[in-house]
Amino acid sequence: MDITQVQQQCEAFLKTINVPGFIVLGFQENKENVQMVYSIKEMQPKAVLKGLTHMLDDLVGKI
Repeated sequence: MDITQVQQQCEAFLKTINVPGFIVLGFQENKENVQMVYSIKEMQPKAVLKGLTHMLDDLVGKI
């Protein structure tokens, strides 16, 4: 499955559960290639920034 198909399936899933978007989802095609998809179409910029800031803070805390 290529990245376009993953993107489309993620957006279709979000519509079924009535969620406005997701920020980052990582998936691994193989050991050398990690892909990212995101959808912020229905999210306000402040919400996106807050979510990314929270995610980065959490990631730094785990390192």
